[in-house]
Amino acid sequence: MPKAVKLSPGLIETQPPPAAATAARAPRGSVLKAEPTTPLQLRLPRNEVRRIKIAAAEREQTISQFMLACVHASMQSGQHER
Repeated sequence: MPKAVKLSPGLIETQPPPAAATAARAPRGSVLKAEPTTPLQLRLPRNEVRRIKIAAAEREQTISQFMLACVHASMQSGQHER
């Protein structure tokens, strides 16, 4: 099981893509392989997990897609804590 890490503003900030990745475009039809990433793990109360699953299903999204949309909406609203 991964170790718990406290969130800090430095962990949440997005990093710009490397210059080489944006300068060179892949030819049409080719597939770029993404670097492996470590999934974010959260521990939530059962009733919240159920509500998230239902909300994602109602929007025909995966839980990851739904949670990512929630994060983006929160960031755009400016109501997130610093």
